[in-house]
Amino acid sequence: MSKGCVLVVDDDNDIRELLSQLLTREGYTVETARDGEEMFALMDQRSPDLILLDVMLPGADGFELCRQLRSDAGMPPVIMVTAKDDEIDRVVGLELGADDYIVKPFSGRELLARLKAVLRRARQPATGGRRDLFRFSGWRFYPAQMELLDTNATAIPLSTSETELLLAFVQHPQIPLSRDRLLDLTKGRESFPFDRSIDSHVSRLRRKLGDNARKPEIIKTAWGTGYIFTYPVEAE
Repeated sequence: MSKGCVLVVDDDNDIRELLSQLLTREGYTVETARDGEEMFALMDQRSPDLILLDVMLPGADGFELCRQLRSDAGMPPVIMVTAKDDEIDRVVGLELGADDYIVKPFSGRELLARLKAVLRRARQPATGGRRDLFRFSGWRFYPAQMELLDTNATAIPLSTSETELLLAFVQHPQIPLSRDRLLDLTKGRESFPFDRSIDSHVSRLRRKLGDNARKPEIIKTAWGTGYIFTYPVEAE
């Protein structure tokens, strides 16, 4: 039985073949695409469980494709794959909604570990058997559906990492939470794969909540500690 379908998007034939062989040996079904056009054409035929998305692609690059994917709440998790190792590039990928980021050259063991962690998070109910709905300041948060509804009932999709982070906040409202504590409350390094990336996820959550980055009102910075979710929360 297949462990899941992975869509590899890379314009390098050798890399596509190498990743296909590695993942097939590990029990995954693999589809490949050379660019965004082929990626979306394949996704019209079947739904992958995860996308390995190279940044440097002909036409729309991986960042743009990740942005397009994340505009649909039903899209699978994304791991960005790139030769760039600048932290700015990693932050950009995460802010656009990537679930993880791996830099070439990487070992097969590292890739498989990251892939398994992302798939595990995506397949587990975000609520962990807890509350189904959280209300705060006119917002409704549905962890199981990984989405927010604003005051106009407009749905705003969340990535798995954003869902886990917001869930940690709404379950501990009006309490300062350090970065280490937030890591403990989510999935630790599996959710936030490099130092300070939790700050990028907070920035993304603030934007989706319409929280002013310079003067946030919902998720405030607790200087010297971490962050605090300032509003009271009703759970159902």
